[in-house]
Amino acid sequence: MKKISILILLLGAQFAFSQTTQKEEQQSPSPSSEINKDEHKVDDTISIAPEFPGGMAAIRKHISSEMDISKFSNSPGTFKSVTTFDVNPDGSISSISTTGNSPILNKEMDRIMKKLKKKWKPGTINGQPVKTKFTMPMGLSI
Repeated sequence: MKKISILILLLGAQFAFSQTTQKEEQQSPSPSSEINKDEHKVDDTISIAPEFPGGMAAIRKHISSEMDISKFSNSPGTFKSVTTFDVNPDGSISSISTTGNSPILNKEMDRIMKKLKKKWKPGTINGQPVKTKFTMPMGLSI
């Protein structure tokens, strides 16, 4: 019953949080410059966001199956964390870091993500795969 409630909570967290991409601010040319902004504008917006094979439901299912719930037995409550990592052009992940209100959950999320061997579908810009930062919120209630 605990695993089912954890799975439901993990899937519910997907809807509670959303990922946004931020566009870097471009410096405007100096007033004396005669450059037409539109000519030199580079579209650095991600055309297609990175995706785990099977989507968010599949990654959350994987996380819930790998989660060691026994580590949380001495500290019941609601825990939240945010895991940030890079999805590389080849689909591998790197630069994994997790922050949140529980060091136990942070460590567990880092362990699960570092152990993940499945390749992601990388994000693209103009059809070319690029390194993309991905943020995944997680909630757990025990």
